[in-house]
Amino acid sequence: MSRILVYCGFRKSRELALPTVGVNAVPVEVASFGALSLLWSEVEWPFGPDRMQQSAVEFHAVVHKVFHQTAVIPFRLLSVFDDQQAFTTFAAENQERFLRDLERLKNFVQMECVVYPAPSQVDRSSGKAYLEQKAVALRSSEGFAQSMRDAVAHVSREVRVRESKNGTRIFVLVERGRENDFRQAVSAVAIPEHLSRRMSGPWPAAEFLSEQVKMPQIDRVADAK
Repeated sequence: MSRILVYCGFRKSRELALPTVGVNAVPVEVASFGALSLLWSEVEWPFGPDRMQQSAVEFHAVVHKVFHQTAVIPFRLLSVFDDQQAFTTFAAENQERFLRDLERLKNFVQMECVVYPAPSQVDRSSGKAYLEQKAVALRSSEGFAQSMRDAVAHVSREVRVRESKNGTRIFVLVERGRENDFRQAVSAVAIPEHLSRRMSGPWPAAEFLSEQVKMPQIDRVADAK
């Protein structure tokens, strides 16, 4: 049994060097819908659980080869359409939405900073002490996130912050080519001893996609799991 695996969408251009093989070394195809191009492969279904991690690496490699050259809309990791008709219908219905987001984000990348309790500073001698100390650190990370937000304001078009049970994740929309400015701005902010931070990127600007583009990927695409 086979399924259609879609990697990403981007504005069609003859200047792009596109990947030729994808997950499980199957060929990567290009489907065009007006100015929109989508990369896809026909893959055997279901994915083998013993190869899931390697498949994820191969999936991201395809997306990032295109992303290094231009703005992309990445599809959810290892998600598939039932058949070619479902894929084509989805693309036709969402073509204009995709193109609007690609135009809006064409000069930007996503950088990230996660602020979380420093593992070395957490007292694990008792469960109660550990939970109390972690709670204090998490509240502190929320406040520190504002300092980080202020620090990157001059290099960011937009900032979004998401709280989780393990810390604060800061997403920053940065003009392509200014990634080092972001790293320098973050590094210049002194961080409290009980907190740690981790920077990553550049990534496709997935956090800044419009809701109209995000939601169809959830509603109409089958999950590999």
